[in-house]
Amino acid sequence: MTSNRRGECENPLEDNGLSARTSDAARLGGQLLVALLGPFDVKRADGQQLRLPKKAQALLAYLALQPGRPIPREQLATLLWGNSATEQARQSLRQCLAALRNALGPDASEPIVADTVSVMLTPSDRWSVDVAAFETLCKSSRIEDLARGCVLYRDEFLSGLQIPVEPFNDWLLVERQRLSALRLDLLQRLAQARASVGDMEGAIAAAKQLTRLDPLREEGHRALMRLLAAVGNRSAALKQHEHCAQILRDELGIAPDGETEQLVAMIRAGRSMSTEANDAMSSAQALPAGTAAMSPPVAALSGPPLPDKPSIAILPFANLSGDPSQDYFVDGLVEDITVALGRESWLFVIASPSAFAFKNRAVDPRQVGAELGVRYVLRGSVRGAGGRVRVIVQLIDVVSGGQIWADRFEDEVDNVFAMNDRLMAQVAAMIAPALRSMELERAQRKPPESLTAFDLYLRALPRFRTGLEENREALRLLAKAIELDPSYSAAYGFAARCYQFQKMMGWLSPSDPRLGEGVRLAHLAAELGKNDSEALWMAGLALVQLAGEIDHGSTLIDRSLSLNPNSANAWTSSCVVRAYLGDVEQAIDHFHRSQRLNPLDQSHHVHWNMVGLAYFAAGRYEDANDAADKTMNVRPTYPPGLRLKVATCGLLGRIEEGRAHVKRLLAVHPDCSVAWLEEFWGPIMRRNPGFLAKYVEGARLAGLPESPPRSE
Repeated sequence: MTSNRRGECENPLEDNGLSARTSDAARLGGQLLVALLGPFDVKRADGQQLRLPKKAQALLAYLALQPGRPIPREQLATLLWGNSATEQARQSLRQCLAALRNALGPDASEPIVADTVSVMLTPSDRWSVDVAAFETLCKSSRIEDLARGCVLYRDEFLSGLQIPVEPFNDWLLVERQRLSALRLDLLQRLAQARASVGDMEGAIAAAKQLTRLDPLREEGHRALMRLLAAVGNRSAALKQHEHCAQILRDELGIAPDGETEQLVAMIRAGRSMSTEANDAMSSAQALPAGTAAMSPPVAALSGPPLPDKPSIAILPFANLSGDPSQDYFVDGLVEDITVALGRESWLFVIASPSAFAFKNRAVDPRQVGAELGVRYVLRGSVRGAGGRVRVIVQLIDVVSGGQIWADRFEDEVDNVFAMNDRLMAQVAAMIAPALRSMELERAQRKPPESLTAFDLYLRALPRFRTGLEENREALRLLAKAIELDPSYSAAYGFAARCYQFQKMMGWLSPSDPRLGEGVRLAHLAAELGKNDSEALWMAGLALVQLAGEIDHGSTLIDRSLSLNPNSANAWTSSCVVRAYLGDVEQAIDHFHRSQRLNPLDQSHHVHWNMVGLAYFAAGRYEDANDAADKTMNVRPTYPPGLRLKVATCGLLGRIEEGRAHVKRLLAVHPDCSVAWLEEFWGPIMRRNPGFLAKYVEGARLAGLPESPPRSE
């Protein structure tokens, strides 16, 4: 919520000589000046503005953020016309490219290279894109560069551009969040840099803009108060405190924390703020890009030690409806969120009555962390009006007191319980990935000798998909985690999944005896993790794909969902197993549940491939083909997606297209053949032999070799 606010085009830095009085874009050079930070705008160097249809704007923006990279036509077609049939989407892409070339002109459009397979924007001095310039300026330490970067950011990325296609909107949201985080980091460093050279006016301007962009970040208000007091403007510093208190009261129903009140007391007493201001801004500079500025450290508070795994306290939400009778609904929502997060086996959640002891208390989140022994605190507010309910939530790191994430959720008041369930699922689905990401960053920073079993598990997460050697490194990390904690069921399940991935990607032969270790680990995960949702779905999927244990694996995944119905991964696993069993409609329903729970998941290619298998099992080959396209849009070299594409092309009579994908498949999976498919799918499809017969038939028709080439 706070990092994506619009209407911030005015630049408070202009009064300090930081604005580009002449066109900053003109200084970038180039014949075409493409502005994406704010409303889409393309101008020639002479100032002539070019008009483009919305889809052409989106297409150019997508290509401009990936210069020099060939983007598959299927990926672009799905991105912008994902609601259309495949052939219609491809035709729309051709028309859009023609419109784009026509608008840009023959000379300017030369950098757009398109063939029958892909489209690419080549790096060229004919183009100047403000996003590329902004990202370069963000890496600089020069005050002038940081100031220019702030001016380039006119508004959020592609503000005002609305295209009702889900894949594009997902990509747009991720890019907006990424670039907004860079902007906040830029402002932090600019304020610090200005203060360090004595330009307090410039530092104050940057800090003001930072608090406007992220008004719930209390430490940002404190930094501005320190800077204002340091230049002798105590009245403005005190007014900023009142503004901060008003925002916190209106949005979260809380009072400023203890450190803010101590700072106010110091300002009222006339204490010098020069040293404190520099310290506050220096702490911001030391943080990685896109993270919150830390408040200065406070005295250590006694309390229980932090548990080894991530821990969070859900504080009571404020009821801002003005109706005390709604307290039951607000408290019920908090309890439901607590229960939902408590189903994440890797997360330690403090529930009521411990957290409710802080109800109606103005407390520093770090005090909560010290008293309850947690790393994170979630607090929020609920307001109902006009038949709608608005929930604001804020996730805070108790070590620094800094805000990690905040967002706003709204829903219609229909059935109170149904609405409560929807809101709870949305909040829980957003918080869990944010916490996991924070914990992964923390684990990556820790020295090797201090790593816990959970830290090792986290370090393995980004490795197992990237190649055989990295997959084996993930297994090494998981073996060490199991050595530290022999009862860590999720580590066994994840290790089994690593072996399942080796088979699925074609890194090992389906009959390789080493895959038996994955089966052994999956059985251990199921035995040790009877109440661990994460361990159970991984073990179930591994047993299905490694050993063909369909019934056992399905039972484990069902158990996982009963323990944590908010697990997108468990729903996706259930999708594929239901497809294997021939229960296609339920498989598709479980896929859509997964998508709703985690729409920004970076592994959507896996999910699309799984629902594609469900469509294939139902004989819906056009839908399976579209799902394969969506898979490859995200990961063009993903072997399972390519295998599905080959089989569907063969059955649909698209032989030339199928042969082209056979060539792509063999480039990444040289051993793939009809014999390999039969060996891979045979144990899995004992209950559904018709699937295997059609899959092999399609692959043969598309030209897949009968057997792998012999090595000389």
